[in-house]
Amino acid sequence: MKIFLLFLVLMFEVSASGVGSISIKGGIQKLMNTVVDVIIISDDSNTTPNEQDSNGAGFIIDKSGYILTNCHVIDSAIAVKIATYDGREYRAKIIGKDSRSDIALLKIDSDTDLPCAQLANSDRIEIGDPVIAIGNPFGLGKTVTSGIVSFKGRDLSKQIAALEMGGDLVYYLQTDAAINGGNSGGPLFSYNGEVVGMITVFLSDGFRSTGINFAIPSNMLKRAINELKDHGKLQRSWIGISVSSLTRKVMQAFGFEKQFGCVITMIDEHSPAANAGLQVGDILVALNDEFISENTNLEFLLNNLPIGKVVSVQIIRNGVSMKLSIRVGVRGDDISQDSQEVFITGKLPREKIDGFDLWVTNLTLDLQKKMGIPENVKGVIISHSMLEGMKSGCIILSVNQVDVSSVSELRKMLYNCNLRNLKVVAFYIYDPMTNRRNYVAVDVTVDKKVIPVTVSNIWKNFKDSVASKLSSEGNDSRK
Repeated sequence: MKIFLLFLVLMFEVSASGVGSISIKGGIQKLMNTVVDVIIISDDSNTTPNEQDSNGAGFIIDKSGYILTNCHVIDSAIAVKIATYDGREYRAKIIGKDSRSDIALLKIDSDTDLPCAQLANSDRIEIGDPVIAIGNPFGLGKTVTSGIVSFKGRDLSKQIAALEMGGDLVYYLQTDAAINGGNSGGPLFSYNGEVVGMITVFLSDGFRSTGINFAIPSNMLKRAINELKDHGKLQRSWIGISVSSLTRKVMQAFGFEKQFGCVITMIDEHSPAANAGLQVGDILVALNDEFISENTNLEFLLNNLPIGKVVSVQIIRNGVSMKLSIRVGVRGDDISQDSQEVFITGKLPREKIDGFDLWVTNLTLDLQKKMGIPENVKGVIISHSMLEGMKSGCIILSVNQVDVSSVSELRKMLYNCNLRNLKVVAFYIYDPMTNRRNYVAVDVTVDKKVIPVTVSNIWKNFKDSVASKLSSEGNDSRK
């Protein structure tokens, strides 16, 4: 038992003393010396240029004075000052910044070498590993908190808009180390004394830290540093496609129970994707040998491909699996998604689709011109809808990957889906407001007794009705 206890003590001493070659005694202080206070002179109209705020933290990554912090820490600044561990203040130059990854690189000039932190290989960090956060919460000054890595590769792209800070093109490290306002831009250290991440986002109930906090992994920081030095911004990859995630319902409608992917909704003309032969409507299953899952951050994937390299693209087209190769380009400042205004004069005609909370009408040339819909778009216009993802003014292009160009074709398609006992169908929708295309899965609820209305059906129904009436009269006469 004594031997076991001695073993535990020795293990604790090894891990605790291990800040690199630094002993725990004085080791934390050496880490704290690499952390700086970021003071901004704000361009807020409610303040004067002389007013200064300690807005967050940062950390020195090079003895010559390069400093990493969050973009949102310095975004509103007309000038930035840095306060170092020894009480000195420096005017900082903004070398570069990127809001979508929330990374900024600063530079100060010092007449002496500065203590600097080392960036770790964040891929090697494991869930449960102990970490130390250092920052300047609430302007109190240097503060150290500890915790563990709670999760790796957390995608917050859907929450970023609500949080109003952070980067949506980041897979975050999650930690339960106590984080508060003022910790942003500060380092998250491993117990080896290396930076595994930069604190960026924390969740709060309005009064205190909740223990759910996020850091940009150090490997992402490493990739950003040189690009910010060379270009003042981060270069992003470009292949010229827009995509939309597919739900399991949509994949079920296509007959893919285990496969998962996203649909290509737009392809830029003369883009790498167009040159490679990709088509709108292709289901993208894997890109650069990375299979797409429900948890894939599609924007991150498309913006972080190896620029200039040829990557493989696996797609499904009309139920057939295909593999293509594509050379990755660089996203330019002039590349943007087109959008257009849609004008609808008066109310659209309505025809109810049996079994669905959906009303449609034929897309006539007159409507197409009034709404500014491209000539190559063919389908059925939604007049009114109570179905999620299918709003008025959108165009139904196909059902289960079969094109529809009229209301009668749409009715026939849905009736056939019903006869085949399909539980769900996939509508392919074009939204003129955003110039985007997307698949929407809808449960099939059409009554099997409902028969498509045609002239032959009307005549058959009339004959059946007359025969039934005559039969009924005959029965009555015998009573």
